[in-house]
Amino acid sequence: MQYIIHLLRLSRTMPQKQALKILSMDTSSVRGSVALLNGEELIGELRLASLETHSSRLLKSIDFLLETAGWNLKDLSLIAAGIGPGSFTGIRIGVATALGLAQSLGIPFAGVSGMDALASQNPFLRGNIAVIMDAQRSQVYYAEYINNEGRIRRVGRPLLLYPAAIEQQLKRKSIFLIGDGAYRYFSGLGTSRGNRPRFVMTDLFIADGIGRLALRRKRSWKTGAALESEPLYIRPPDAAKSKFKRR
Repeated sequence: MQYIIHLLRLSRTMPQKQALKILSMDTSSVRGSVALLNGEELIGELRLASLETHSSRLLKSIDFLLETAGWNLKDLSLIAAGIGPGSFTGIRIGVATALGLAQSLGIPFAGVSGMDALASQNPFLRGNIAVIMDAQRSQVYYAEYINNEGRIRRVGRPLLLYPAAIEQQLKRKSIFLIGDGAYRYFSGLGTSRGNRPRFVMTDLFIADGIGRLALRRKRSWKTGAALESEPLYIRPPDAAKSKFKRR
């Protein structure tokens, strides 16, 4: 188990224009993270790489980060959480915690795909980007993006695939490959020559990226007395598959 406390630009000095204070979290994988942002500026981030569940540590992590930054819950203007894809239990923990905090504080909630956040954290990659996340069970979550002068948008919907189903397709594409699934299954395809795909090592802790993306997607914010969010599971839960088999 690895604990990483990552506090950046911790400062009491506020910019001239009051920015929104954002609490952002991601618990969709073993790389859990919590971040505080003042607008686009990352104030502090706590990272945790562990195979254990996030349920016993998430609220403690939030309290610690707020206290260290000198913020209070009532200072927050927006709560953001990663909605997946990833661990069913992990996603539920993060989304439920974020929804509960947003509702109790009377502030907006924003759910953000971890794949979108990972792509948005790499604006220097011009052209086509493939986000490939390890889905376990010898499968990957796969989604393609286009970076048009810094504006990154997803092409199509995310898919759950076996690596063999996309390996030949990737060999023929001029595309950047990012994500832990890309490293595990496709890093051997990487090259700096020609038009073949290139694997790019990238930061896989995404709470800060989720917070920044949430800030830019104001139309997706949810408010009200009964907040809800639709997780991005992609793979159906085992319980649902078992129920289908019994029919």
